[in-house]
Amino acid sequence: MASLNDFETDMRKLRRKRRAKRHIKNFSLMLAVVIVALLVYITRDSWIAYFDGIVDRARGNSSAVMNDGELAGGNYPIDISKKTNTVIGKMQRYWTLFADTTFYVYDSNGEIVYSAQASYSNPIVEESAKRTLVYDQGGYSFMVAGPKKEIYSKRLESQILLGAIGDDGSVAIVTQNDKFASYLTVYDKNGSEIYHWADGTMITACAINSNGKGCLISSTFARGGTYRSVVTRLAFDQEEVSMQTPSFETLGLAIGYCDGGIWFIGHDRTYRLNEDGATSMTYQYDYNLKSFCMSSELAVLVFEGAGGDGGGLSVLKADSEEVAAIRHDSEPNDVYCTDSAIYLCYDDVINAIDAQGNLLATAPADTVYRQFTVLNGEMFLLGYRTVEKIEFTF
Repeated sequence: MASLNDFETDMRKLRRKRRAKRHIKNFSLMLAVVIVALLVYITRDSWIAYFDGIVDRARGNSSAVMNDGELAGGNYPIDISKKTNTVIGKMQRYWTLFADTTFYVYDSNGEIVYSAQASYSNPIVEESAKRTLVYDQGGYSFMVAGPKKEIYSKRLESQILLGAIGDDGSVAIVTQNDKFASYLTVYDKNGSEIYHWADGTMITACAINSNGKGCLISSTFARGGTYRSVVTRLAFDQEEVSMQTPSFETLGLAIGYCDGGIWFIGHDRTYRLNEDGATSMTYQYDYNLKSFCMSSELAVLVFEGAGGDGGGLSVLKADSEEVAAIRHDSEPNDVYCTDSAIYLCYDDVINAIDAQGNLLATAPADTVYRQFTVLNGEMFLLGYRTVEKIEFTF
Protein backbone atom coordinates (compact mmCIF):
# COMPACT_ATOMS: atom_id res chain seq x y z
CA MET A 1 0.00 0.00 0.00
CA ALA A 2 1.15 3.44 -0.76
CA SER A 3 2.28 5.43 2.23
CA LEU A 4 0.84 8.76 3.32
CA ASN A 5 4.05 10.50 2.20
CA ASP A 6 3.68 9.08 -1.31
CA PHE A 7 0.06 10.34 -1.48
CA GLU A 8 1.04 13.88 -0.41
CA THR A 9 3.89 13.88 -2.95
CA ASP A 10 1.50 12.93 -5.75
CA MET A 11 -0.99 15.71 -4.74
CA ARG A 12 1.78 18.33 -4.77
CA LYS A 13 2.79 17.24 -8.29
CA LEU A 14 -0.84 17.44 -9.45
CA ARG A 15 -1.25 20.97 -8.02
CA ARG A 16 1.96 22.10 -9.74
CA LYS A 17 0.68 20.74 -13.07
CA ARG A 18 -2.64 22.54 -12.62
CA ARG A 19 -0.90 25.83 -11.76
CA ALA A 20 1.32 25.45 -14.81
CA LYS A 21 -1.75 24.90 -17.04
CA ARG A 22 -3.44 28.00 -15.59
CA HIS A 23 -0.32 30.11 -16.22
CA ILE A 24 -0.11 28.84 -19.82
CA LYS A 25 -3.85 29.54 -20.38
CA ASN A 26 -3.64 33.06 -18.92
CA PHE A 27 -0.54 33.84 -20.94
CA SER A 28 -2.22 32.59 -24.13
CA LEU A 29 -5.27 34.79 -23.51
CA MET A 30 -3.09 37.82 -22.82
CA LEU A 31 -1.10 37.17 -25.99
CA ALA A 32 -4.32 36.88 -28.04
CA VAL A 33 -5.58 40.22 -26.68
CA VAL A 34 -2.28 41.91 -27.54
CA ILE A 35 -2.34 40.45 -31.08
CA VAL A 36 -5.97 41.59 -31.66
CA ALA A 37 -5.23 45.08 -30.32
CA LEU A 38 -2.18 45.30 -32.59
CA LEU A 39 -4.21 44.23 -35.63
CA VAL A 40 -6.94 46.78 -34.80
CA TYR A 41 -4.33 49.52 -34.56
CA ILE A 42 -2.58 48.55 -37.80
CA THR A 43 -5.85 48.39 -39.78
CA ARG A 44 -7.48 51.46 -38.18
CA ASP A 45 -7.53 53.49 -41.43
CA SER A 46 -9.77 50.95 -43.12
CA TRP A 47 -12.54 50.91 -40.51
CA ILE A 48 -12.45 54.02 -38.35
CA ALA A 49 -14.25 56.14 -40.98
CA TYR A 50 -17.28 53.85 -40.61
CA PHE A 51 -17.81 55.07 -37.05
CA ASP A 52 -17.12 58.71 -37.82
CA GLY A 53 -20.11 60.77 -36.68
CA ILE A 54 -22.14 57.77 -35.54
CA VAL A 55 -22.86 59.39 -32.19
CA ASP A 56 -23.61 62.72 -33.85
CA ARG A 57 -26.43 61.09 -35.78
CA ALA A 58 -28.40 60.47 -32.63
CA ARG A 59 -31.40 62.74 -32.16
CA GLY A 60 -30.09 64.06 -28.89
CA ASN A 61 -26.50 64.62 -30.05
CA SER A 62 -24.74 66.78 -27.47
CA SER A 63 -22.40 68.30 -30.09
CA ALA A 64 -25.30 70.02 -31.87
CA VAL A 65 -26.18 73.64 -31.13
CA MET A 66 -28.86 73.59 -28.44
CA ASN A 67 -31.16 76.52 -29.13
CA ASP A 68 -33.28 77.33 -26.10
CA GLY A 69 -36.45 77.78 -28.16
CA GLU A 70 -37.34 80.91 -26.18
CA LEU A 71 -40.11 82.78 -27.95
CA ALA A 72 -39.51 86.37 -29.00
CA GLY A 73 -41.41 89.15 -27.24
CA GLY A 74 -42.52 92.49 -28.62
CA ASN A 75 -45.20 92.02 -31.26
CA TYR A 76 -44.95 88.25 -30.92
CA PRO A 77 -46.95 86.11 -30.68
CA ILE A 78 -49.08 87.37 -33.55
CA ASP A 79 -52.68 86.28 -33.08
CA ILE A 80 -54.21 84.38 -36.02
CA SER A 81 -56.83 82.46 -34.05
CA LYS A 82 -59.68 84.07 -36.00
CA LYS A 83 -58.04 83.68 -39.42
CA THR A 84 -58.25 80.82 -41.94
CA ASN A 85 -56.26 79.74 -45.02
CA THR A 86 -53.01 80.80 -43.36
CA VAL A 87 -49.73 80.28 -45.24
CA ILE A 88 -46.30 81.57 -44.17
CA GLY A 89 -43.33 82.40 -46.40
CA LYS A 90 -40.41 84.80 -46.88
CA MET A 91 -39.09 87.38 -49.33
CA GLN A 92 -35.71 89.10 -49.06
CA ARG A 93 -35.36 90.13 -45.37
CA TYR A 94 -39.09 89.94 -44.67
CA TRP A 95 -41.50 87.15 -43.85
CA THR A 96 -44.98 86.90 -45.34
CA LEU A 97 -48.37 85.67 -44.25
CA PHE A 98 -51.49 84.99 -46.26
CA ALA A 99 -54.51 84.93 -43.96
CA ASP A 100 -58.18 84.95 -44.91
CA THR A 101 -58.32 87.42 -47.81
CA THR A 102 -55.16 89.42 -47.11
CA PHE A 103 -51.48 89.07 -47.97
CA TYR A 104 -49.20 90.59 -45.29
CA VAL A 105 -45.50 91.41 -45.37
CA TYR A 106 -43.83 91.63 -41.92
CA ASP A 107 -40.38 92.70 -40.82
CA SER A 108 -38.38 90.69 -38.29
CA ASN A 109 -39.90 92.62 -35.38
CA GLY A 110 -43.42 91.63 -36.36
CA GLU A 111 -44.36 95.04 -37.78
CA ILE A 112 -46.56 95.02 -40.89
CA VAL A 113 -44.66 96.55 -43.82
CA TYR A 114 -47.72 96.51 -46.06
CA SER A 115 -50.76 94.40 -46.89
CA ALA A 116 -52.81 93.68 -50.01
CA GLN A 117 -56.32 92.32 -50.41
CA ALA A 118 -56.69 89.01 -52.24
CA SER A 119 -60.00 87.14 -51.95
CA TYR A 120 -58.69 83.65 -52.73
CA SER A 121 -60.48 80.52 -51.54
CA ASN A 122 -57.48 78.23 -52.08
CA PRO A 123 -54.34 80.40 -51.90
CA ILE A 124 -50.99 78.94 -53.01
CA VAL A 125 -47.83 80.92 -52.24
CA GLU A 126 -44.68 80.53 -54.37
CA GLU A 127 -41.49 82.28 -53.29
CA SER A 128 -38.49 83.65 -55.13
CA ALA A 129 -35.52 85.67 -53.93
CA LYS A 130 -37.15 89.05 -54.55
CA ARG A 131 -40.87 88.49 -55.12
CA THR A 132 -43.80 86.33 -54.11
CA LEU A 133 -46.51 84.84 -56.30
CA VAL A 134 -49.91 84.16 -54.74
CA TYR A 135 -52.56 82.45 -56.85
CA ASP A 136 -56.00 81.01 -56.28
CA GLN A 137 -55.73 77.34 -57.28
CA GLY A 138 -58.97 76.39 -59.01
CA GLY A 139 -59.87 80.09 -59.16
CA TYR A 140 -59.13 82.83 -61.66
CA SER A 141 -56.87 85.38 -59.94
CA PHE A 142 -53.22 85.82 -59.01
CA MET A 143 -50.98 88.57 -57.70
CA VAL A 144 -47.25 89.30 -57.63
CA ALA A 145 -45.90 91.13 -54.58
CA GLY A 146 -42.57 92.75 -53.83
CA PRO A 147 -41.10 93.34 -50.37
CA LYS A 148 -42.81 96.72 -49.97
CA LYS A 149 -45.67 96.84 -52.45
CA GLU A 150 -47.93 94.86 -54.72
CA ILE A 151 -46.39 94.73 -58.21
CA TYR A 152 -49.49 93.68 -60.16
CA SER A 153 -52.51 91.40 -60.05
CA LYS A 154 -54.61 89.77 -62.75
CA ARG A 155 -57.94 88.03 -63.16
CA LEU A 156 -58.04 85.41 -65.91
CA GLU A 157 -60.86 83.86 -67.92
CA SER A 158 -59.67 80.27 -67.30
CA GLN A 159 -59.17 78.35 -64.09
CA ILE A 160 -55.65 78.32 -62.65
CA LEU A 161 -54.04 74.90 -62.15
CA LEU A 162 -50.62 75.97 -60.89
CA GLY A 163 -48.02 78.72 -61.00
CA ALA A 164 -44.29 79.33 -60.66
CA ILE A 165 -42.09 82.39 -60.18
CA GLY A 166 -38.48 82.91 -61.22
CA ASP A 167 -35.68 84.79 -59.50
CA ASP A 168 -35.92 87.55 -62.10
CA GLY A 169 -39.61 88.12 -61.32
CA SER A 170 -41.07 86.33 -64.35
CA VAL A 171 -44.17 84.25 -63.67
CA ALA A 172 -45.62 81.12 -65.29
CA ILE A 173 -49.34 80.40 -64.89
CA VAL A 174 -50.93 77.15 -66.08
CA THR A 175 -54.67 77.25 -66.80
CA GLN A 176 -57.26 74.83 -68.12
CA ASN A 177 -59.92 75.63 -70.71
CA ASP A 178 -62.28 73.95 -73.18
CA LYS A 179 -59.60 73.61 -75.88
CA PHE A 180 -56.56 72.44 -73.94
CA ALA A 181 -55.96 70.32 -70.86
CA SER A 182 -53.19 72.77 -69.95
CA TYR A 183 -52.25 76.19 -71.25
CA LEU A 184 -49.04 77.87 -70.08
CA THR A 185 -48.72 81.67 -70.09
CA VAL A 186 -45.48 83.40 -69.05
CA TYR A 187 -45.39 87.00 -67.83
CA ASP A 188 -42.29 89.17 -67.52
CA LYS A 189 -41.46 91.10 -64.34
CA ASN A 190 -43.85 93.89 -65.37
CA GLY A 191 -46.78 91.55 -65.99
CA SER A 192 -46.65 91.56 -69.82
CA GLU A 193 -47.33 88.27 -71.61
CA ILE A 194 -44.16 87.00 -73.34
CA TYR A 195 -44.79 83.30 -74.03
CA HIS A 196 -47.58 80.74 -74.55
CA TRP A 197 -47.57 76.96 -74.69
CA ALA A 198 -50.57 74.68 -75.25
CA ASP A 199 -50.39 71.11 -73.98
CA GLY A 200 -52.84 68.31 -74.69
CA THR A 201 -51.91 66.58 -71.43
CA MET A 202 -52.00 67.87 -67.87
CA ILE A 203 -49.06 70.07 -66.76
CA THR A 204 -48.44 69.15 -63.13
CA ALA A 205 -45.20 71.01 -62.34
CA CYS A 206 -43.22 73.98 -63.62
CA ALA A 207 -39.90 75.66 -62.76
CA ILE A 208 -38.44 78.83 -64.31
CA ASN A 209 -34.67 78.93 -64.79
CA SER A 210 -32.42 81.44 -63.03
CA ASN A 211 -32.16 83.90 -65.93
CA GLY A 212 -35.89 83.88 -66.67
CA LYS A 213 -35.42 82.84 -70.30
CA GLY A 214 -36.94 79.38 -70.11
CA CYS A 215 -38.61 76.80 -67.93
CA LEU A 216 -39.12 73.11 -67.28
CA ILE A 217 -42.55 71.50 -67.23
CA SER A 218 -43.82 68.06 -66.29
CA SER A 219 -46.83 66.79 -68.27
CA THR A 220 -48.76 63.74 -67.03
CA PHE A 221 -51.17 61.37 -68.75
CA ALA A 222 -52.64 57.92 -68.11
CA ARG A 223 -51.75 54.88 -70.19
CA GLY A 224 -52.40 51.21 -69.52
CA GLY A 225 -53.82 51.91 -66.09
CA THR A 226 -50.71 53.79 -64.91
CA TYR A 227 -49.57 57.39 -64.76
CA ARG A 228 -46.84 58.46 -67.14
CA SER A 229 -45.01 61.80 -67.22
CA VAL A 230 -42.81 63.66 -69.68
CA VAL A 231 -40.32 66.41 -68.84
CA THR A 232 -40.01 69.22 -71.39
CA ARG A 233 -37.63 72.18 -71.55
CA LEU A 234 -39.02 75.35 -73.13
CA ALA A 235 -37.15 78.48 -74.22
CA PHE A 236 -39.26 81.61 -74.24
CA ASP A 237 -37.67 82.90 -77.46
CA GLN A 238 -38.31 79.67 -79.41
CA GLU A 239 -41.44 77.98 -80.71
CA GLU A 240 -40.01 74.45 -80.69
CA VAL A 241 -39.15 72.53 -77.51
CA SER A 242 -35.51 72.58 -76.42
CA MET A 243 -35.61 69.11 -74.88
CA GLN A 244 -38.15 66.40 -74.15
CA THR A 245 -37.64 63.11 -72.32
CA PRO A 246 -39.21 59.72 -72.93
CA SER A 247 -42.14 59.08 -70.60
CA PHE A 248 -41.53 58.07 -66.99
CA GLU A 249 -43.88 55.68 -65.19
CA THR A 250 -44.88 58.06 -62.41
CA LEU A 251 -47.18 60.97 -61.64
CA GLY A 252 -45.00 64.08 -61.70
CA LEU A 253 -45.37 66.22 -58.58
CA ALA A 254 -42.49 68.68 -58.74
CA ILE A 255 -39.56 69.67 -60.90
CA GLY A 256 -36.52 71.83 -60.23
CA TYR A 257 -32.99 72.65 -61.26
CA CYS A 258 -30.02 71.08 -59.51
CA ASP A 259 -26.30 71.49 -60.07
CA GLY A 260 -25.62 69.99 -63.48
CA GLY A 261 -29.12 68.70 -64.05
CA ILE A 262 -32.77 68.41 -63.06
CA TRP A 263 -34.70 67.07 -60.05
CA PHE A 264 -37.94 65.36 -61.02
CA ILE A 265 -40.09 64.14 -58.12
CA GLY A 266 -42.88 61.66 -58.80
CA HIS A 267 -45.47 60.10 -56.54
CA ASP A 268 -43.55 56.81 -56.25
CA ARG A 269 -40.00 57.60 -57.41
CA THR A 270 -37.60 60.49 -57.92
CA TYR A 271 -35.31 60.99 -60.92
CA ARG A 272 -32.16 63.01 -61.33
CA LEU A 273 -31.75 63.94 -64.98
CA ASN A 274 -28.80 65.30 -66.90
CA GLU A 275 -29.18 68.62 -68.69
CA ASP A 276 -29.99 66.72 -71.90
CA GLY A 277 -32.82 64.86 -70.13
CA ALA A 278 -31.04 61.51 -69.75
CA THR A 279 -31.66 59.71 -66.46
CA SER A 280 -28.61 59.69 -64.19
CA MET A 281 -30.35 58.29 -61.10
CA THR A 282 -33.68 56.70 -60.14
CA TYR A 283 -34.86 56.29 -56.55
CA GLN A 284 -38.03 54.28 -55.94
CA TYR A 285 -39.88 54.61 -52.63
CA ASP A 286 -40.74 51.89 -50.14
CA TYR A 287 -43.30 54.06 -48.33
CA ASN A 288 -45.89 56.69 -49.23
CA LEU A 289 -44.48 60.12 -49.97
CA LYS A 290 -45.79 62.75 -47.54
CA SER A 291 -43.84 65.91 -48.43
CA PHE A 292 -40.60 67.04 -50.04
CA CYS A 293 -38.29 69.98 -50.70
CA MET A 294 -35.48 70.71 -53.15
CA SER A 295 -32.37 72.87 -53.44
CA SER A 296 -29.64 72.96 -56.06
CA GLU A 297 -27.69 70.36 -54.04
CA LEU A 298 -30.35 68.28 -52.25
CA ALA A 299 -33.72 66.64 -52.74
CA VAL A 300 -35.37 65.66 -49.44
CA LEU A 301 -38.27 63.19 -49.39
CA VAL A 302 -40.41 62.69 -46.28
CA PHE A 303 -42.35 59.43 -45.96
CA GLU A 304 -45.29 58.31 -43.88
CA GLY A 305 -44.63 55.60 -41.35
CA ALA A 306 -45.97 52.11 -42.06
CA GLY A 307 -47.77 50.04 -39.44
CA GLY A 308 -47.47 52.66 -36.74
CA ASP A 309 -43.81 53.30 -37.47
CA GLY A 310 -42.62 56.87 -37.07
CA GLY A 311 -41.56 57.30 -40.68
CA GLY A 312 -38.42 58.84 -42.04
CA LEU A 313 -36.83 60.73 -44.86
CA SER A 314 -34.38 60.14 -47.70
CA VAL A 315 -31.79 62.66 -48.85
CA LEU A 316 -30.57 62.63 -52.45
CA LYS A 317 -27.53 64.61 -53.58
CA ALA A 318 -26.92 66.27 -56.93
CA ASP A 319 -23.36 64.92 -57.15
CA SER A 320 -23.70 61.41 -55.70
CA GLU A 321 -25.45 58.10 -56.26
CA GLU A 322 -25.76 57.49 -52.52
CA VAL A 323 -29.05 58.03 -50.69
CA ALA A 324 -29.11 58.76 -46.96
CA ALA A 325 -32.13 57.04 -45.37
CA ILE A 326 -32.90 58.59 -41.98
CA ARG A 327 -35.44 57.08 -39.58
CA HIS A 328 -37.42 59.21 -37.12
CA ASP A 329 -39.68 58.49 -34.17
CA SER A 330 -42.41 60.71 -35.59
CA GLU A 331 -43.32 62.44 -38.84
CA PRO A 332 -42.34 66.10 -39.25
CA ASN A 333 -45.12 68.62 -39.80
CA ASP A 334 -42.99 70.65 -42.22
CA VAL A 335 -39.61 70.38 -43.95
CA TYR A 336 -37.37 72.96 -45.58
CA CYS A 337 -33.89 72.57 -47.06
CA THR A 338 -30.96 74.64 -48.26
CA ASP A 339 -27.82 73.33 -49.93
CA SER A 340 -26.21 72.68 -46.54
CA ALA A 341 -29.02 71.99 -44.05
CA ILE A 342 -32.42 70.35 -43.67
CA TYR A 343 -34.92 71.84 -41.21
CA LEU A 344 -37.56 69.59 -39.64
CA CYS A 345 -40.44 70.74 -37.45
CA TYR A 346 -42.01 68.08 -35.20
CA ASP A 347 -44.79 68.41 -32.64
CA ASP A 348 -42.33 68.87 -29.78
CA VAL A 349 -38.97 69.79 -31.29
CA ILE A 350 -37.34 71.63 -34.20
CA ASN A 351 -34.18 70.12 -35.68
CA ALA A 352 -31.62 71.03 -38.30
CA ILE A 353 -29.60 68.17 -39.79
CA ASP A 354 -27.02 67.78 -42.53
CA ALA A 355 -27.33 65.56 -45.61
CA GLN A 356 -26.09 62.50 -43.65
CA GLY A 357 -28.59 62.96 -40.84
CA ASN A 358 -26.14 64.44 -38.33
CA LEU A 359 -27.89 66.80 -35.93
CA LEU A 360 -26.68 70.39 -36.36
CA ALA A 361 -29.07 72.26 -34.08
CA THR A 362 -32.22 71.71 -32.08
CA ALA A 363 -34.82 73.63 -30.08
CA PRO A 364 -37.91 72.59 -28.12
CA ALA A 365 -41.32 73.46 -29.55
CA ASP A 366 -43.81 74.89 -27.05
CA THR A 367 -46.80 74.08 -29.25
CA VAL A 368 -47.60 72.35 -32.52
CA TYR A 369 -46.44 74.33 -35.54
CA ARG A 370 -47.88 73.51 -38.96
CA GLN A 371 -45.39 75.41 -41.07
CA PHE A 372 -42.32 77.61 -40.73
CA THR A 373 -39.82 79.71 -42.62
CA VAL A 374 -36.16 80.44 -41.90
CA LEU A 375 -34.64 83.89 -42.28
CA ASN A 376 -31.22 85.13 -41.15
CA GLY A 377 -30.85 82.83 -38.16
CA GLU A 378 -34.47 83.22 -37.09
CA MET A 379 -37.44 80.90 -37.46
CA PHE A 380 -40.98 82.17 -37.92
CA LEU A 381 -43.40 79.44 -36.91
CA LEU A 382 -47.03 79.19 -37.96
CA GLY A 383 -49.23 77.49 -35.37
CA TYR A 384 -52.97 77.04 -35.23
CA ARG A 385 -53.54 80.18 -33.16
CA THR A 386 -50.35 82.25 -33.36
CA VAL A 387 -47.20 83.05 -35.32
CA GLU A 388 -44.06 82.84 -33.15
CA LYS A 389 -40.40 83.72 -33.64
CA ILE A 390 -37.33 82.03 -32.13
CA GLU A 391 -33.60 82.40 -32.61
CA PHE A 392 -32.24 79.34 -34.40
CA THR A 393 -28.52 79.25 -35.14
CA PHE A 394 -25.81 76.66 -35.72
